[in-house]
Amino acid sequence: MSKKVLLLLAVLPSFTFAGQLDYQFNSPTFNGSGYGTYELSIKQMQDQNKANYDAQQQALQQAAITAAANTPQAQFVSNLQSRIYSQLALNITNTLFGATGQPSCGTNCGGSMDVGGNTITWSLNNSSQMINIRITNDSNPSQYTNMSVPIGTFAF
Repeated sequence: MSKKVLLLLAVLPSFTFAGQLDYQFNSPTFNGSGYGTYELSIKQMQDQNKANYDAQQQALQQAAITAAANTPQAQFVSNLQSRIYSQLALNITNTLFGATGQPSCGTNCGGSMDVGGNTITWSLNNSSQMINIRITNDSNPSQYTNMSVPIGTFAF
């Protein structure tokens, strides 16, 4: 009996078989079979619904902003600000250029004013024959606009 067991143990390893391992992907990125197509369709519909929802929310917010800006009070304030800024610009222009294009404020003049969170500074420099205007944002002084205009260029 022990010879039979030893013979069986000696022959047994030669009877084992191994098979090839195959792996199937479930992601639609790696295969186009039915499961992947279904998952891809679901994902696309979810993305479309999310994009539509986001667009609707943004449209509602924009509509609320537009409605608030179109009230009679908001329109009045906007028109008033425009007229005030226009009059200020006209006054500065008349001071710096005068009716003949020459300064009506003398040889060296300038001024400064605060308007809507900005400081507007202007100066006339006869030696360089230039009028310098600087508009500076009061909350961030590194944001500014400089304009230099030659004297006598606005005569009509």
